[in-house]
Amino acid sequence: MKPEPGEPAAPSIVAPDGEPVPADLQLLGRVVGAYGLRGWVHVETRNRPEDSVLRHVRRWWLRPAAGLRVHGPALAATRAVLIEGVRTHAGGLVARPRDCTDRDQAAALKGAEVLVSRSDFPPGDEGEYYWSDLLGCEVRNPDGHALGRVFGVEDHGAHPLLRLHRPEGGERMIPFIGIFILAVDLAQRSIVADWSPDD
Repeated sequence: MKPEPGEPAAPSIVAPDGEPVPADLQLLGRVVGAYGLRGWVHVETRNRPEDSVLRHVRRWWLRPAAGLRVHGPALAATRAVLIEGVRTHAGGLVARPRDCTDRDQAAALKGAEVLVSRSDFPPGDEGEYYWSDLLGCEVRNPDGHALGRVFGVEDHGAHPLLRLHRPEGGERMIPFIGIFILAVDLAQRSIVADWSPDD
């Protein structure tokens, strides 16, 4: 399982430079400040930085977060940036956008949401799934009883947990491990889990 909890974005249709904004953007982090003096930014990821897709993709999209004051023209709208370098640091990532050359430019990006096109995600190994792909899947047990729809994935160290909205109301959590998860069909948006509807 690829622990990449992303959320589908609702981007603009066209970026300021005229480039179409992908419809499949996933929200993977946000810029929390400048790092150093040479245009690097510090990024808080939505999952463990070691597992983040942002380490492997060099084309990011930056978008001003809703309600945040824009810090200059660099953050006026959703736009693509090419990343020249990225590495883990202090519980997050630090990255160098190509056109960002000093601390002031990096600081102007503070608060920006960091998004990546789902089509740019690196392929996972067999049996691995990105968390964002599991959101919205219907979960049933082998007898066909509906257990709920996935609305979140959490990982507290031991193993990931699927968070489901139960058909009868409320929530349920199911560990995303082989002993319980029997099948995942992303094309059909379905998961089969060895789980009692009474649990």
